[in-house]
Amino acid sequence: MNRSFYALLVCQTTTNLGFALYTMVVVLHLFDKTGSTTLAATVTLVSLVSRMISTILLPTISDKMKPPILLMYSQLIQLILLFGLFRLFLEELNTINLLIIFILLGFISFLSGFFSLIKSSIVKSIVSKSYRVKANSLLSSVDQTFLFAGWTFGGVLIAFLGKENTLFITISLLIVSMLSLFLVKGSMPSIVESQAGIITTIVVGWKLLFTHKGLRIIMIMDLIEAWVGTIWIGAVTLTYVQDALGKGEAWWGYINGGYYLGTILGGILVYRFSKLLQGHLTSFMLLGSAAFGALTLAYGFVSEPFIALFIVLLMGPSYQMRDLAQETMFQNSADEGTLTKILSARSTLVQLIFIASILGIGALTDWIGVRLVYILSGCLLIVSSLFGFIQLQLRGKGTSLENETVNVNG
Repeated sequence: MNRSFYALLVCQTTTNLGFALYTMVVVLHLFDKTGSTTLAATVTLVSLVSRMISTILLPTISDKMKPPILLMYSQLIQLILLFGLFRLFLEELNTINLLIIFILLGFISFLSGFFSLIKSSIVKSIVSKSYRVKANSLLSSVDQTFLFAGWTFGGVLIAFLGKENTLFITISLLIVSMLSLFLVKGSMPSIVESQAGIITTIVVGWKLLFTHKGLRIIMIMDLIEAWVGTIWIGAVTLTYVQDALGKGEAWWGYINGGYYLGTILGGILVYRFSKLLQGHLTSFMLLGSAAFGALTLAYGFVSEPFIALFIVLLMGPSYQMRDLAQETMFQNSADEGTLTKILSARSTLVQLIFIASILGIGALTDWIGVRLVYILSGCLLIVSSLFGFIQLQLRGKGTSLENETVNVNG
């Protein structure tokens, strides 16, 4: 790996850690000033919707400038907006200020939504094919480690330093992120002004997702996994801990922490055995998917807290194996410009399914019980992996994702 990669690693770590801290600061500020759980929860909703809109519109913007430059501009604007947020925190909260805060939140989340999609294109440009599994696993494990620390100790940091100082730390992290982007150098694709309209540009990635035989199979698997992924939202996991394990909020924290720790370990393991994965990405993606489904199924039957904790610890490596192999497959199979469009369409569709699932998962849990929800989800995940095995392995459709280059014109 080269200097550009490590600069990108610093950029990702500081960006995501800063976003975690800033989210906690805003939620706590609104809750302290209003006492309203609804208003505090609206922060997450505004962030989610704004990020989804950014993934929809990204293809129309990514064609007009190189990825690092686009990130620099987006982070510069975020810095300006964060200074505005910092200024609002020093004033009394009233209706006008509250409205402005949510507008700023929306724009900041919109701009931050660019990062994960553009990052994959940059990795493809600066890391050779033989090192991409290692690069993606290192990015993931370091990112998960800092996010775990941020979400775990962020509350302590805010209590010790105060909301304004913590927000200033976020601003400082974003400045470090911007400076690190200046060190990212690679064979970025030349910018070619497209004559296509906005709608045509947006739907390019969608068409490829549904017409390319390999991408279509992975997309179907993603949609199934996104639909059942809502079993890991806070309300459902808390219900599981209370009803299935007979424990309280402390064990809810242990279960969540165990999963994060598992993803960190998973990233380290994939990094360690990256050479083994390279060239067998489809097989390892399917293995990780099947293992995650089997562990979810087993989790639904467990009543012993320590066994449940051990299972979620194992889920992290399984998920990381699946996710990192899949990300590398996308990078290997598409040029940089097309990759952004494909990932944008995929992210939008997955988020739509996830939001739709959130609306029904609570009612389903109340209707059939939390155990059965996890058991059925585990079965669906296993079916998804079997479907992928038949299509990608037995019918050979996965080969196209490892060896060919997908592009808009072909």
